Amino acid sequence: MARRRKGRALDGILLLDKPIGISSNQALQRVRGMYQAQKAGHGGTLDPFASGLLPVLFGEATKFGSYLLDADKSYEVTLRLGAQTDTDDIEGAVLHRAAIPELNGDNWQAVCDAFLGEQQQMPPIYSALKVGGQRAYDLARRGEHPELAPRSINVSELSVLDFDHESARLRVRCSKGTYIRALVRDIGAYLGSAAHAIALRRVQIGHLPEGMHPLEQISDLTDQKAFETLDELLLPLTDCVSTLPKLVVPAEKIRFIRHGNDIELLADYPAGEYALYDDDAFFGVGRVAAGRVYPERLCRLNDNH
Repeated sequence: MARRRKGRALDGILLLDKPIGISSNQALQRVRGMYQAQKAGHGGTLDPFASGLLPVLFGEATKFGSYLLDADKSYEVTLRLGAQTDTDDIEGAVLHRAAIPELNGDNWQAVCDAFLGEQQQMPPIYSALKVGGQRAYDLARRGEHPELAPRSINVSELSVLDFDHESARLRVRCSKGTYIRALVRDIGAYLGSAAHAIALRRVQIGHLPEGMHPLEQISDLTDQKAFETLDELLLPLTDCVSTLPKLVVPAEKIRFIRHGNDIELLADYPAGEYALYDDDAFFGVGRVAAGRVYPERLCRLNDNH
């Protein structure tokens, strides 16, 4: 007999405002406990140094978190000029110091323009990338210098929000795989100086709507046992796949594809991934190829199928 899972069977997405000082997994486990959820994951790691948007995925939403991981993301980062650290942020040891250039608004805008577009970026040695089967940050902490390869990234937006003599706050929108600390490091070098990040906050992922919920809000509602209100904070699964085109499966073929079988399409659809619908109800993602649709990720079956 299958073991009955503890907790509530929830499906949906919570846009958590992760505080500084805890890992993404620690934040996830706290929220999962507050919601008393059977199953939960998250849609993109933020380390303890960073705050901001951490999508917590409940139940069936965990199947579609990869679309959030692959999406462009926006950050606000504050950099300080004059020193580079080994972690590229304020928590690291200073590697070297350099003079701080005099910059006005036009200078900062020119700097931002120089880092727009597709480019190669060298990841920081304190990253989660694996080198020879080991995390780069583990090697760095042992005093080794891991050999990392540059990565292709795209910065689609970079603007200065405010600045003073030694620091600036920037807004960045970038592709998956971009290291914001490394961008700060490279900006410092571009200016003939040095720089490290002193604050980092993620403010947007893909097409998810705005509006985050702090841990304190979730905790207060849990203390009040206001589970109905907690559940009202959840976004639908479809927010994970909002960039995919919609394909409504004919009623007579729903049963076949819901059980994992590919089906023939009567209409002409371009090849690619689609969000699959039974009338207005989302039930998974499929790939269209050669006039057929192949199910890739399906929500669990209910009593109607």
